[in-house]
Amino acid sequence: MKVKKITCGIIENNNYILIKGNDCIIVDLSDFETINEYIEKSELNVLGILLTHTHWDHLLGVDKFVDKYKVPVYLSSSRPNYIMDADFDYTIKKYGIRTRFDIDKIHIKYLDEGRQKIGNFEFFVIETPGHTTCSIVYYFPIDKVMFTGDFLFKKTIGITNTQLSNKEQMKESLKKIKTYPNDVTIYPGHGEDTNLKYEKIHNRYLNR
Repeated sequence: MKVKKITCGIIENNNYILIKGNDCIIVDLSDFETINEYIEKSELNVLGILLTHTHWDHLLGVDKFVDKYKVPVYLSSSRPNYIMDADFDYTIKKYGIRTRFDIDKIHIKYLDEGRQKIGNFEFFVIETPGHTTCSIVYYFPIDKVMFTGDFLFKKTIGITNTQLSNKEQMKESLKKIKTYPNDVTIYPGHGEDTNLKYEKIHNRYLNR
């Protein structure tokens, strides 16, 4: 599986396009024009969009993209999440953003924790609440990669002092993620890539 990382959007989000043959899945989508341009140039067949969580900056391009490509949007089955009420999002007022995510028009598929398959893409959903109630990690064991959204970054973690976040849940989620193999590459929602071995040593939230 090829992983194409595209950093774009108002606050520099990492968007990922996972490619097998001519098929692809997108992990988070913060800017329609940028992602659409790559898809068109590469002549890829889009199977769906995976959201790590539903903060506005991770889904700002979803509505336009779904309108064009008619693909489902996958997200955590955990409730509540931000698509139910955009005003819960702590950054809304700061950036003056109003996300348009019409759940009556967009085909949403809620994912439970465990093994999943979309086309030829096989992966696991790992529930990692803390940064938000609906935070999940997408783990592709064959390719040894994880897409962690705002749950886990290089040498730090997502904030837990906002609505729908929870410090105790974050602690439990970090315990869970420590059980996975050291050689897994971590692709976060912002910033640099890393790997689980490095984080177990250098990330104070994992090594204490």
